[in-house]
Amino acid sequence: METLNRITSTFENVRTAIKNKNSSERLQSLKKDIQTLYTELIVLGKENHDLYVRSIAMEGYLSLLSAKTMPISLIEKRNILQAAYDKIKPYALRDECLFIMLRIQNLLCYYLIQLDQSNQAREILENMEELYDRISKSQPDKFLDAEDLFTAEPLNKIRRVNPEKIDKVITNNVQMQAFLYNKLNLPQKYTLYNHTALRRQLEMKEGTPQDWALRTARLGNYFTYLNQLGNARHHLCAAYHVLRTCHDNCKLMPEEFVLQKADFEVHFLELSHHWVKYGLTLFKLSKKKILNRYFSQPTSRPDLWKTLELLEEHTENVENMEKFDEENMKDLGAEKTGKGDCNQPPEKLFTFPSLNLKDMENRVPLDMVCNVEEARKLFAFTHKWLMRAKHYYDFEHHSAQYISCSLQLAELYEHLAFFERNIDNQYSIQKRRADVLETLNSLLKTCDNVMSVQIDVIRELSQVQLELMALNLQKLWREESQTNIFNFDTDADSIINSLDSESNKTLTEKTLNTSCKNMFLRKMEAATSINGKLFRLSGQLGAATPSQLSLSTSLLKN
Repeated sequence: METLNRITSTFENVRTAIKNKNSSERLQSLKKDIQTLYTELIVLGKENHDLYVRSIAMEGYLSLLSAKTMPISLIEKRNILQAAYDKIKPYALRDECLFIMLRIQNLLCYYLIQLDQSNQAREILENMEELYDRISKSQPDKFLDAEDLFTAEPLNKIRRVNPEKIDKVITNNVQMQAFLYNKLNLPQKYTLYNHTALRRQLEMKEGTPQDWALRTARLGNYFTYLNQLGNARHHLCAAYHVLRTCHDNCKLMPEEFVLQKADFEVHFLELSHHWVKYGLTLFKLSKKKILNRYFSQPTSRPDLWKTLELLEEHTENVENMEKFDEENMKDLGAEKTGKGDCNQPPEKLFTFPSLNLKDMENRVPLDMVCNVEEARKLFAFTHKWLMRAKHYYDFEHHSAQYISCSLQLAELYEHLAFFERNIDNQYSIQKRRADVLETLNSLLKTCDNVMSVQIDVIRELSQVQLELMALNLQKLWREESQTNIFNFDTDADSIINSLDSESNKTLTEKTLNTSCKNMFLRKMEAATSINGKLFRLSGQLGAATPSQLSLSTSLLKN
């Protein structure tokens, strides 16, 4: 008991020294008192066997305090925490040790990542996963904060730590694990642990709704990058739901809303960009699947003249209701997930059960586009979000963003034209696409430092002109084919008259001329259609579109 009293007195001196930041003698006295406490705790553990585990927990807290407050190198901080972690780990589930061990492990892994020792940090974090499950099965209100152990009171009289503090440290560890997997380029594990951290924060109401919504939207955008559109839709809907709810609640407090209105606009703007990327990605995947299916089937040489018709038939007959991320979900379900998620079915891994998003998700297109009606629906959805973003920018003050939005709008028209069967509608859509590019090109002419972007815009304008020419030839062929059809009933008189004409051409020759003209027009139309289609669609299987080009902001500085 006397030793505990001395330890308590010395620890109060340490607290005072930490608070008194302006004192010139602070560091010297702090270092001396911490060293004295280490010595006293070793003696306490040796002389009192029943206080041995308690002394180890108190030593761990001193190590954490030293790493946080002492002006020592990062390597020295790592060594102090590593020694403390190794010493306390065998007693991890003891009431005195759990909370301080989690804090030590968290800071140790942070230092290891800073020192580029990612594999060591990964090993420690992954070894902790089994402990998390055991903690969740134990009594939540029985653990102690090591800082409260620096007293002469027995353990049964010391107040217990709030379970939410333990949950926050675990969530922080999970978030760090997600960061580590992202650094190690392990996208499936990164998304799983990042989602788990977000789900825990949502359930605990940790942090601000705006911050949670932004991080969830960015994870949804990453799912879009991985082509896991089901997960992307769920996360983007969750982000919009939380952000909209927070926005509406804030409007009830006018003074607070005035202060946060600009922040909300920026948050909704970022969310708009993520939704636009979602819509464009769904269009690209739909087109790529149709083209892969078409070109994977053997086609005889004469059938090449019917490319357009066959492609339209394949577009109509592609199976609907396919989910792009189904295989990824199954693979993740087979992995060890940890944090209480391993017992969930694959389709539940990346959801937020506490949010009711079913109605909102049903309004967002997800299935593969295979006809013009579905294409128009997806176009309308994506166009709405794109216009929200585009109206926020002007060319003078936000050049890079304005250019990006214009190129995305042109790309959106291109996708819609792909699924449109009516030639007049296709022409109208391609004309709008050309108008967008011409407007952008005229603006780029006023700048001297965006030559590379202007070249790409001109190249796409040339592509649009090819599209328009192909459509004009298709219309010409259809008009000519209707007027040049040989009809024996209506043209009988003209045939008889032709026999008496002074022309050297015979009936057979005239008939062959008409037939050859029709064949020539058909082949011209088919060849132009093939060239135009392949030129437009060649990029769908590999090449990037102009709206995907990286626009360096340094090029746009005036």
